[in-house]
Amino acid sequence: MEVYRESALTAEHVRELAMPRVVLATGATWRRDGIGHQHVVPIAGADGANIFTPDDLFAGATPTGPVVVYDDDHYYMGGVIAEKLRLEGLDVTLVTPAADVSTWTHATLEHTWIENRLYEIGVEIVEKHELAAISASEVSIQHVKSGRGRAIPCASVVLVTSRQSNDALYHELVADRAALEAAGIASVTRIGDCLAPSTIAAAVYAGHRLAREIDSPPPEGVPFLRELPELAPF
Repeated sequence: MEVYRESALTAEHVRELAMPRVVLATGATWRRDGIGHQHVVPIAGADGANIFTPDDLFAGATPTGPVVVYDDDHYYMGGVIAEKLRLEGLDVTLVTPAADVSTWTHATLEHTWIENRLYEIGVEIVEKHELAAISASEVSIQHVKSGRGRAIPCASVVLVTSRQSNDALYHELVADRAALEAAGIASVTRIGDCLAPSTIAAAVYAGHRLAREIDSPPPEGVPFLRELPELAPF
């Protein structure tokens, strides 16, 4: 195996390599328009200069406080971002349309620890509220049931909503089948977040499964065992 870090490939580069099998695990990117579980259209003001995503923070961006973290992802990321910024000395308010902060972590038995930690370090938590609009100095939020709204002053907003697959390279490659055949490429497969954004565990599983099955013929029917409960007659 040879690994080349920080080497972004174009479709032309991939074809020049002339590998018979190409697997794309190019990940996903956090949306910066607010679209997620609660919003199917962009949030008003989400194109402002004071908007950040987790990807921006990973790259070293530093928001100015006070900060509103809008968590419409509901797993661990919203709580992690809120904790990170609070420990950096910023005033942080976490807003979520769910009934609990990081509500999906009830399923992983982490929720109590996450919520207690956020309260312990002084993160303000506002549940059952969606982000209605963003301006340079505040956000407008409203209750998901009653619709009652209010404003929260802030200088920066971190949107933790949903992710988009980085699949442009995949679509560019498969759009020209003739070029693939000419390069000797028999298959192009996308896995992990490139196929559909999901959890780290799902991405690890996708890579492991591909490594085991890449030389196997396509399975017939469901490629794994399923539990099929049957009710016996009384």
